[in-house]
Amino acid sequence: MGKTATAFKDIGKACSDLLSKDYTVGKSTVEVKSKTSNGVTFTPSGTKSGEKFSGNLAAEYSFAGGILAEAKLLTTGVVESKLEGSPMKDLKVTLECATAAGKSKTMLSSGKCTLDYKKEAYTAKTVYDVYGSALSCAGSCVYDALTLGCSADYSIAKSALTKYGTACQFVQPDFSIIAKLAGAVGKSPTYTGMYYHKVSSDMQVGAELTHATGKDVGLAFGCMYKLDKDTTVKGKVDADGMLYSSYKQKLSPIATMTLAAQIDTVNLSENKHKFGMVLNVTA
Repeated sequence: MGKTATAFKDIGKACSDLLSKDYTVGKSTVEVKSKTSNGVTFTPSGTKSGEKFSGNLAAEYSFAGGILAEAKLLTTGVVESKLEGSPMKDLKVTLECATAAGKSKTMLSSGKCTLDYKKEAYTAKTVYDVYGSALSCAGSCVYDALTLGCSADYSIAKSALTKYGTACQFVQPDFSIIAKLAGAVGKSPTYTGMYYHKVSSDMQVGAELTHATGKDVGLAFGCMYKLDKDTTVKGKVDADGMLYSSYKQKLSPIATMTLAAQIDTVNLSENKHKFGMVLNVTA
């Protein structure tokens, strides 16, 4: 069997997750997920950042025929909804919208239609933003160990290309090398290089280099280590002197807690350090 193409947005995802996931600092989040006997999944979530609190309540249900419906009520009063289904093999269609906040005269503030087509050797995705009058397209294909992809954003209102991007990924059983280019029309593009290595089943390491014209080269590298089947620790450092760490512990079969910290090693004596906590409960 041949290689399976990685969707454009997921090119380099393993390295990105290693260097960004579980480092939520400056806020505390609690999320509880439960499923009723008739199949409805409720997910209340709350986040406290400084003196501010935000949250939402989401409800999700799968209808016959593989149609997934989701509604989410935010503390701002906004209601978001999503409808997802597959009218034909390999094609997924998603409709999303959100009500307007405050005293807006319009009923909806956003509306999107997404077409996601996936085959073994290639993928394609198109998103049409009704209220933003914008069209986004992305695609990728695979040949042996190499995946190539590109994307483009087009403003229908301005009749002009606004953003573009390309990416390639070379994957081997224990490591991956990724190169990306992303930019906005009229501005200098950003170049990104990534390296991800699965040292063992318990340890992973990764590094990322970014460069944009007129700016210093950005560097971040980190690692993840599984202390046991329920405990994971991670660490990361970047070129700005920021040291990140996280500790993820499975407290019980239904609860997981993640603690994270960001230490400014350049200004250790100043109160610029941040901490965060995430508690997930799935019943």
